[in-house]
Formats: sequence, C-alpha cells, structure tokens
Amino acid sequence: MNVKNYQVEDFLLNESFQRFAIGNIPEDIEYWEGWARKHPGDQDRFNSAREIIRFIASRKTLPKHQSVSDEVFERLQKQIVSETTHNQNYKRKVHINYYWHAASIIIIIGLTLLLKNSTNADPTLSTGKYLEVVVPEGQRSQLILPDGTKVWLNSGTSFKYPVEFLKSKREVYIDGEAFFNVTHNRKLPFIVYMKENLSIKVFGTEFNVKCYAEEKIIETTLVNGNIRLIKEDNNKHILQEINIKPNEKATYQKENLQLIVTKLVSSPKTEEKTEPQKIKAIKPLDDIELITAWKDDALVFHDETFEEISVKMERWFGMKIVIMDNNLKQERFTGKFVNKETVYQILDIFNRSEPIKYITKNKEIIISGKIRHN
Repeated sequence: MNVKNYQVEDFLLNESFQRFAIGNIPEDIEYWEGWARKHPGDQDRFNSAREIIRFIASRKTLPKHQSVSDEVFERLQKQIVSETTHNQNYKRKVHINYYWHAASIIIIIGLTLLLKNSTNADPTLSTGKYLEVVVPEGQRSQLILPDGTKVWLNSGTSFKYPVEFLKSKREVYIDGEAFFNVTHNRKLPFIVYMKENLSIKVFGTEFNVKCYAEEKIIETTLVNGNIRLIKEDNNKHILQEINIKPNEKATYQKENLQLIVTKLVSSPKTEEKTEPQKIKAIKPLDDIELITAWKDDALVFHDETFEEISVKMERWFGMKIVIMDNNLKQERFTGKFVNKETVYQILDIFNRSEPIKYITKNKEIIISGKIRHN
C-alpha cells in the first residue's frame, strides 16, 4: 500500500494500527507514533482512524463516518474483540468518563460519531473539530463534555460539541431534546444553539431543552440556576432576551414567533408506576418531574391526547404508530411507566381504561379504533 495514498479505511483495517489504537502492544505503539512524526500530512486521517477504533472498542456501535461501512465495522469489531481477549499480557481497561446508575441506565446503543474539520463543518459552527452524537428513536444516551458538563440525550436527538472548547466560550448545537447539568464557570459561558435562531446562555445550572425540528414549539425548562434565552434575526441581531428562573418554562411558538414564560406548578408525589387513566376534566399541569422524567428512563404523560402520546411513544420505542380513529386521537390520558415496559404492554394497559384494537404490520402499529361492545 502506497504511504502517500493512506486513507482512513487503510488505517482501520491494518491490524497493527488497531493494536496501536487500543494500546495493547508496546511495539505497535512505538512504530505508529514514529510513523505519525514522519508523515505530518496524514495527521488528520491518522487521528480520525484512531478515534474511530477507540469509539468502537468502548461503545460497540457503528460510527458515522464515510469510511466505516457495515462490513468494515464488523471486521473491526471481530479484530478488536480478538485483541482485547487473547492478549492476556496486555489487558486494556476501557475508561469511559461517565458511569451508569444501575436503576436508571441510559442506553448508548446506536450512538454515532462524526469528526469534522472546520472546512467541512456546518457554517454555523465555530472553527475546529466537532463530534456529533445521533441518538436514534427508541434509544436514550448520556455523555460528559470536555469541561465536565453532563448531558442526557433523548430519542431522535442530534447533538454537536467540540473536541475542545474555545478559551472564550463553550458552544454546543442541538436538534431534539436534552437535559444539561452544566459545569459552573463564570468566565466561560456555555451556549446552546437551536433552530429558529434561538440560543441559551448559561454559566452553570440544570435545565431541559426540547427543540425537535418537526414540532411547532421549542421548550426550555429551568431546574436550578439561571439561564438567558436569546432570540436573534438572520443577521445575528438580538431581537429579544429573557432571563428564566428556576421552575419556569419558556415556550417559543414557531408559527406566530411568540415567546412565553410560564411558572411551573409543583405536583404531588406519585407512586412509582401508574397505569393510564382516562381524564375527563383536569387542571393542566407542567412540572419539573413530568418534563424531565425521560432522562431517568421513565415514560410519563399527563392529561395528553392519545395522538400526542403516540408521538411520544414513537420516539420512545422507535416504532411508527398510526391511529385510524379520529375520536380516539382526542381522548386524554395520564400515566407513568418506570419498569421499561414494551410498547405492547403499555397498549394492553390502555385497554383497561379505553378498550382499543390494534395490529402490527410492516413494523407499524396500526390502531384501528375502540372496541365496540354490543
């Protein structure tokens, strides 16, 4: 193989390079460190391949990279398993900079990674390399950023952050839903960029952001600390700034461009699990537990229509749900699930309060309507 034409895939499929990236054999490490010094022009591809191998070794998932096809991924997995299990004299402990609580583990299967050079990056991004984490529907994930900030990512979320933060500010980009526990740094503001020219400026706090592109609203809910929601025009001129206080939710309505802040109401503690119940008349309730329950792997809905619940369940389980009965779409329910019930278990429980009939066809759940009793 011609050294001048070394591509990312060439590095990935080189067994010696794999051992170097994993850190098993001193001889391989010495060789490739020397190789890198002699070929500075290949540094970007060299580093990208090393990061991809380390990503696969620690997360066992397929990175989002043009050089990593399913076939390459499978070959890499087998080789990595071989290297980590058969080289007993060079055992490698994978250090992951976060831990999972046994009772509320957040699934990372399906995470994807993208290393971007500034020349190929989204024009809204600052210079430097960015990592992109894409959480598919049916999964949730957690990660820790370079400054120690913890981020929980909900289903169907795309999240971009830099390999290293700038010296003047910390910038991240999101499309979807995330819960942030931001490391406090008064001199280094933390900024979350969303669609609709909206951003959140933070110094250290806990808050939830929900900004799915296909939804009509963007919601920001503050748990602790202080944040500032900023609306700009296309020329980066500030149109509106609002300071959000704890237990407040800011809602931006995309259609009429309105920004509304509401005070959240504390709700009484509920049991660990409540079955869906049909609600005929109930006071609307927005509270922190309801909004942030997803990060603790709890599926919760309160006085929501069956149509709204189906959208939430589609993301939660990664399955398409079609409701054929328009009347059923408007029925309202309240429920809480914390035991990782399947979509079918939840639908069966719905039957106890509102009998329905459904079938699964082509990976879709089709709910044809209520069961009529003579």
